[in-house]
Amino acid sequence: MAVPAFDYETSLIACAKGDQSAFQELYKQESSHMLALCAKMLSQRADAEEIVRDAFVLIWKNASNYDSKMGTARAWMYSIMRYRVLNRLRQSGRIMPVDSEWVDTLPDAIVSANTEQANGLTQCVAKLDDAQRRPILMAFYNGFTYDQIAARLKTPAAEVKADVRAGLNSIREFAQA
Repeated sequence: MAVPAFDYETSLIACAKGDQSAFQELYKQESSHMLALCAKMLSQRADAEEIVRDAFVLIWKNASNYDSKMGTARAWMYSIMRYRVLNRLRQSGRIMPVDSEWVDTLPDAIVSANTEQANGLTQCVAKLDDAQRRPILMAFYNGFTYDQIAARLKTPAAEVKADVRAGLNSIREFAQA
């Protein structure tokens, strides 16, 4: 028997109405994935735990601000978490070293094994050529700017921009298919 996919949007709507049990289910469903991704991005578990806690507080407080026209509920949640991680990295002045092995693999925490869309998106990103995939992952996971990516890859910034644009166009085409 197949396990039904978790309905993030319905849970967020319930959270916006003050439903604590919906929030608990949302937390139970996603906190471990968010913690794994946060820990990977920050390289420090204690900081990751704090960020995930803060992100869920913000999710609870701002659930009524979620707009399905802007993206999926899960993506909205991760954007809250990601912003906090990048802000922490910028405030602390820490720059994560670019581990080429890590940049070339997609962290398991960003995908849910029970959704075909997530698996398909991961496959799409994995199919991008190295010149497109690496800067996209560096920008998303590390918050690097084009100039920072260019310096790390020893590639002109204009070329990095073109590669990112081409990669995002490929992802967009996949999403529309």
